Amino acid sequence: MIGFLSTGKALVPFVLKFCYDVAFMKWSYSRINSFSFCPKKYQFRYVLEIAVPQKPELAFGVALHAALEKNFLHKIVSREDMPLKEVLQAFYEALEQALVNVSDEALFGPTDPLYLRSMGENFLEQFMTERAPALQPAPRGVETFFNLPLPGSHEMTGKFDLLDTHWVLHDFKTSSKPYHAHKADKTQLVIYAWACERMFGRAPKAICFDVFVKGDGSEGMVALQAPLFFSVPDPSEMARVADNLYKQIEKILEVQSSGVFPRSFMPLRCHWCEFQKMCVSSWEEAGKPPPQRIKMAPIV
Repeated sequence: MIGFLSTGKALVPFVLKFCYDVAFMKWSYSRINSFSFCPKKYQFRYVLEIAVPQKPELAFGVALHAALEKNFLHKIVSREDMPLKEVLQAFYEALEQALVNVSDEALFGPTDPLYLRSMGENFLEQFMTERAPALQPAPRGVETFFNLPLPGSHEMTGKFDLLDTHWVLHDFKTSSKPYHAHKADKTQLVIYAWACERMFGRAPKAICFDVFVKGDGSEGMVALQAPLFFSVPDPSEMARVADNLYKQIEKILEVQSSGVFPRSFMPLRCHWCEFQKMCVSSWEEAGKPPPQRIKMAPIV
């Protein structure tokens, strides 16, 4: 793919500018997206590297992915899905292990372990009945890690969930709401498509979100959403994506060099953020400055 290479010369000035601060850095979609969402959260997680208890929603997603991964790894060799009972057992074990790192006070209502277990059972039973039989994973196509070289000794790292034998690249998501075809952020899928081409010599035919919709724990849709398929960007579109990606990296490095990470939101309202307590404390010590958004060019 020529997209990233086509912007190499434009990247040199900012690489030289920040090479004294960042000699080498691995980038991921999660890392870049974290900064776009809130620079202060990025600082807590990636600069200060502060460890916090895992959120139960994340633990559930990890366990669901683990069960699907085990099934599809088995299917590469056998070409048959595992019995539902074995897939569920893999989910139970992964969920129990993931919840060890979750604080007890976070496990109530829609995040109660028994509720999470029951919801996972329903999701997996539906998926293994309706979706899995039609999905045959490609060799090396399950939870595939990648390292993509970027100019300036940086790398884009990550892993994609499933590449099937029809060359459709799938990303499994858990979400409180259904994804909207015209609003869903396809950035991660586009990066995966580029990784697929670099690794296997050809781009996927399509990219797809398979969304497990959890609702809010008491109301709303709790079921598998119909798959959302998108076309793969052509080389010229990917070149624009690459250019925008570099602009975001440049902005992040600029802020990181300054050491000043503003908050995008009023921290008292950030109940979804695992760093809320320490953010509120530091915000009060700083005199409660108003939120400040850093304008970032969209990647896709």
